[in-house]
Amino acid sequence: MGVSAVGQGIQMSTVRHAAATLLVFVTVFFYFYGPPVTRLMSRAAERECVHLTGANYRTYRLEWHSTTFTRLSPPHWECYDTRTGRKKAIDLGWWVNL
Repeated sequence: MGVSAVGQGIQMSTVRHAAATLLVFVTVFFYFYGPPVTRLMSRAAERECVHLTGANYRTYRLEWHSTTFTRLSPPHWECYDTRTGRKKAIDLGWWVNL
């Protein structure tokens, strides 16, 4: 039996498996961290938060919350109204109106 110095080559099933794995990884990453990174989605969340807190850019705080090691929660935007000083956040959800 001969031994090849080059190898057997890449099989199509290996390429499909690698592409599917990469697609799943990118999808999961975007689900957890896509909205704050994507300019269009973060600007939509800012607009909604400003609208909910009195249409003043100085009276809000916008935060992105995702699953951590200490707390298992779905990723979402939270908007705080700094005029009232309350700790209660307005939950904007993951998808904010674009």
